Amino acid sequence: MAFDKWQELNELISKDIDPKTHYAKQAKEKERQEKNKFRLVCMAWAKTQPWGKKDTIKTRQYNLNLFIKRFGDTPMNEISTADLIELLQDIETTHRQRNDPTKPSDKAVRCRGMIVDLFAWATVHEYCTTNPAEPIANAKTSHILETVSYGNRQALVKPNEFGELMHDIKHDNRMGASTYHCLMLLAYTGVRIGDIRAMAWADLDLDNAKWELTPIKGESDNGFKMVKQMTVPLSKQVIKILQEQHRHTGHRKQVFYSDQSKHGIISENTTNQALHKLGYKNKHTSHGFRSSAKTLLMQELDYNDMITEMVLGHVVKGGDNPYMRADLYAKRCELMQTWADYIDDLADGKDTTHYKGVYRNKPNEILQALINMIGKDEIVRLLQ
Repeated sequence: MAFDKWQELNELISKDIDPKTHYAKQAKEKERQEKNKFRLVCMAWAKTQPWGKKDTIKTRQYNLNLFIKRFGDTPMNEISTADLIELLQDIETTHRQRNDPTKPSDKAVRCRGMIVDLFAWATVHEYCTTNPAEPIANAKTSHILETVSYGNRQALVKPNEFGELMHDIKHDNRMGASTYHCLMLLAYTGVRIGDIRAMAWADLDLDNAKWELTPIKGESDNGFKMVKQMTVPLSKQVIKILQEQHRHTGHRKQVFYSDQSKHGIISENTTNQALHKLGYKNKHTSHGFRSSAKTLLMQELDYNDMITEMVLGHVVKGGDNPYMRADLYAKRCELMQTWADYIDDLADGKDTTHYKGVYRNKPNEILQALINMIGKDEIVRLLQ
């Protein structure tokens, strides 16, 4: 043993290597390797994250345990992109939807986001020389994971049931102001929950009653393409709500700012939990307000398919035509105010029969206006 050590020292000296420096580097490398174990890096990263509420902490800790169970003390540099994909696909296989076990839950998709964040942090802090999560960070996951679909979101589409829901929301004294305001905007505007949550004060023009919106996603839950940009008319009710909300978050960038969330805005879970507490679990979700609006606008207020699709922000054939946009915006302003008034009357239990047919009985204003502006031949071409 001593001879081997002496021989090693001689060999180092013969190569003009300082033994003291050499062994110091070895000790430092060993220490680095010890700290470089996935389990330790994972826990170090977790300590830097603002996990938020108790339920969020519990869920994310469960996800971390899935990662640690797989990689344990494996050095960070030995984990490959293929290893990460295999982990995510295994999570997808073992975590299915409660109501339909034939379909995957979104657990793997959420874990993918955590993995990407973890390895980005680890790379910056030199725990690994390359980032194996980078190839799956920005690409669509369709080639890695199955597309998660929960089917149609639960929604109340009968006038009496939707009216009862709105009555319950309006008269609940348990939910916070931001939660209440968020739910009411979902109902009044028909805009998606993600866009409502991300609403910024800078995009609102309350004096002219409009909201310049760039939808977050390019495709809706049911496959319809979303417009890249839209102007949302604001009813009197919406303006009043936003004025009230301004007292709470007017000094912030986001309308629904929250210091309880990692992203700094109210979470979708907050509004869904509020609906659950009102007794609407498995009956109506935050996403369901769009289905309610579409159905009731067409079946009860007799608005046509084209204008209701534009309200939802779906791409409509010919809808990019500037003449069509200009004319239909005025009709959409009228629609949004009528819709808000209708919701209020439903919630108050008032007679709403006078709403039905108001739009239908008008002499086809949209078509006539378009013919006047761009001609009958152009209308036919757009509809082909």
